[in-house]
Amino acid sequence: MAVPHLSECLMKASRSNHAMRDVLTFLFRHWRREAWLVAGVAAAMLAATVADLFMPLFAGRLVDAVAMHATHAQHARLQALHAALWALGGMAALGIVLVAGRYYALVAIIHLTLRLMSRFARDAFWRVQRFSTDWHANNFAGSIVRRVTRGMWAVDMMDDTLLLALLPALLVLIGSSVLLGWHWPAMGAVVGAGAVLYVALSVALSLYYVAPAARLSNAQDTLVGLAVHVYQGGQQFAEFANPSTLLREKLE
Repeated sequence: MAVPHLSECLMKASRSNHAMRDVLTFLFRHWRREAWLVAGVAAAMLAATVADLFMPLFAGRLVDAVAMHATHAQHARLQALHAALWALGGMAALGIVLVAGRYYALVAIIHLTLRLMSRFARDAFWRVQRFSTDWHANNFAGSIVRRVTRGMWAVDMMDDTLLLALLPALLVLIGSSVLLGWHWPAMGAVVGAGAVLYVALSVALSLYYVAPAARLSNAQDTLVGLAVHVYQGGQQFAEFANPSTLLREKLE
C-alpha cells in the first residue's frame, strides 16, 4: 500500500479554503434540530453578560452615594442613603441574574452537547457501515475511529467557543463601547478602536498559527494505524508500526 507523505496530506488539507464555512454550516444545520435548547443557552448567556455589563454602572452610583453621604447636610444624607439602597438593590438583582443565567447556560449546553455528540457518532458510523467491503479492506479501523471521535469532541469545543465565549465576548466589546460612549464619548471611541484591534489580532493569530497546527494534526491522523513494510531487493529491512516513528523518519 502506498503511504501518503505528510506534505501531501498538508497540501490536500490546504486545498479546502472554505473548511470553516462548511463546518459552521454543518453545525448550524444540527443546531436547528435543537433550536429551543440553543436559543435558551444564547439567551441565558446574553442576560448574564448584560447583567455583568451594568454592574459597574450601579457600583459607580453606590460610590457617588457614599461620597454624597460625607456631606454635613441632613437632606443630602437622606438622598445619599436612598440612592445607596437603590444601587445595592440593583447590584443584588444583577448578581442574581448573572449567576442564574450562567448556571442555566452551563446546564443547557451540557444537554445540547451530549445530544449532538451522540447523534454525530451514530450518523458517522452509520455512514461508514454503508461503505463497500473493498473500502473497509483498504482503510484502517483505527484511523476511522480516531476521526469520528475527534469530530465528536470538536462539537463540544465548538459549542463552548461559539455560545459561551464568542457570543458574550462580542456583546461585551460592543456593549462596553456603547456604554462608555454614552457617558464619555472620547473613552467610548478609544475602547471601540481597541476592540477592533483585538478582533483583528485574534483573527490573524487564528489563521496563521492555530489553523496550520490543526492541519498538521489532521494530517497526522491520516497516518494512524499504518503498518508500513519497507523492502529493498526483495528483502524486508524496515517496518514502521508506530505513526510517530513514521512521521519522524519522514520529517528527517
